[in-house]
Amino acid sequence: MKRRVGLEIHRDDHKYDALGQVFLGAADRGHTLELLRAYLGPHAALKHVELEDAVIRIEVDVQEFPTESRTLVELGREMLRQGRIKAAIGHLEEALRLSPLSADAFKTLGRFHYRQRQRDLARHYLVRAREVAPADLEVLRILAEIALHEDRPLEARSYLERVLTVRPTDRRARAALARLRPAQA
Repeated sequence: MKRRVGLEIHRDDHKYDALGQVFLGAADRGHTLELLRAYLGPHAALKHVELEDAVIRIEVDVQEFPTESRTLVELGREMLRQGRIKAAIGHLEEALRLSPLSADAFKTLGRFHYRQRQRDLARHYLVRAREVAPADLEVLRILAEIALHEDRPLEARSYLERVLTVRPTDRRARAALARLRPAQA
């Protein structure tokens, strides 16, 4: 089944990779499209690209099998709960092959790698989840935690402020920001 998906790619998530060139203005339109196609992979067909200051908004068409992918994500989660790590990862990766922009599969893989203290892999999957589901509070919180662990308080602050933009009454994000402010002063 073909589906149109809207993505938000944020500058803060791509400071240290090739897409960072786009935000710096170092890539012309052709090179920007080339970088985006490489980043999104062969399963996503670009339909619309709009660059704002700190966000690239993209619409892509993607061929996917959402029902099968959701089933594999659920099986993967259950296997993680049972401690069957290899099988779980296999199911989650297969879910991404069936739905290359599955926020649930990205998020589950990101959470798993975060719990395993594999921050680079966790960040990779969570950033991809954020691009598909930019208002997912759990993803934003974990990205903030990773930034704090890596001694990047300004980045953590940015994620926490985004949490408050989505849910202004979020006490956890307010408390975390309050703890961050004295450390930054």
